[in-house]
Amino acid sequence: MWSDRRILDLLAIEHPIIQAPMAAASNAELVGAVSEAGGLGSYGAAGDRPDRLRSVVQAIRQRTGRSFNVNLFSAHTEAFDRDARPGPRLAERLEAYHRELDVGPVPEPGPLFGPAEEQFRVLVEEGVPVISLHFGADAAMVARAHQAGAKVLCSATTVAEAKALEDMGIDAVIAQGAEAGGHRGTFTVDYRRALIGTMALVPQVVDAVSVPVIAAGGIMDARGVVAALALGASAVQMGTAFLGCPEAPIAAVWRDSLEAAGAEATTVTEALSGKPARGIRNRYVDEVEALDEPLLPYPAQYSVSRVLRKAATERGDSRFLAMWAGQGVGLIRRRPAADLVNELVAESQKLLDRLAGA
Repeated sequence: MWSDRRILDLLAIEHPIIQAPMAAASNAELVGAVSEAGGLGSYGAAGDRPDRLRSVVQAIRQRTGRSFNVNLFSAHTEAFDRDARPGPRLAERLEAYHRELDVGPVPEPGPLFGPAEEQFRVLVEEGVPVISLHFGADAAMVARAHQAGAKVLCSATTVAEAKALEDMGIDAVIAQGAEAGGHRGTFTVDYRRALIGTMALVPQVVDAVSVPVIAAGGIMDARGVVAALALGASAVQMGTAFLGCPEAPIAAVWRDSLEAAGAEATTVTEALSGKPARGIRNRYVDEVEALDEPLLPYPAQYSVSRVLRKAATERGDSRFLAMWAGQGVGLIRRRPAADLVNELVAESQKLLDRLAGA
């Protein structure tokens, strides 16, 4: 069915459909269901301690004997300034939120992610077949992954980033368009210079590198899949589409907000984490952006709202959540993950046949 088999053969999957890793929105159940359906299930491990990560990998293996992916944030994202403190306006705003929700004092900034080296060691020891990276890659880590028999993917938001990743030995490049939900993978320039749409980015990356290219950003159904393949991509990576699946471990209020949202509901903001990420605009984003004050660096900015976000999740309060979503959110469907993969495959085949005049 699929004329370009480069990704299929490289990753040992049946269909060119990759479920995006989505830290805090993926689990063994979702990963296993997607992989069992012939796609590549992916787990976002950024916030996991090594012991938890090992248990998740083992849980995935209990659900599928097929290929799967585990994603890590690059090690440089762990850098944390222990002297960092919110500016006066942000501090005042956070204190007001905590009083409003009656959740005690605002926490001190703290590290949230990693340590990437220990996480990576777990993946090697457990023989994870596919490892993907975000916020750039490290050539030495790529080489170590290859020595362990893993294939390595990494996100790029510009042609220059894609070429740099190829030089590092990456097996396939994920071309992340501006429409994509979650954190921008930009690692060489200011993110504002790298907000290139998927339709424009993918063919330019395809022409610039010899490794297979995976299209990501705004792809929600068969129309997006087929369009990406027509642009030269060998596969697609879809995140927001899988947030509609019951297996995705997200709060009900997040899922409800996704289903109520349209394309205009999302924005790229640094207000939540300190790094640019696309999600549904809410009160927290609007008011923190309006402070007109330098934010804390990532991940300190993310950490100071952790108590607030936990309380909001427990109470179903969308005003203070980080609800990552891409611009295709208006096309979300509530489906079990396996059904979604099967529908994408069937609908893509029909569309390909129609375009071929069959």
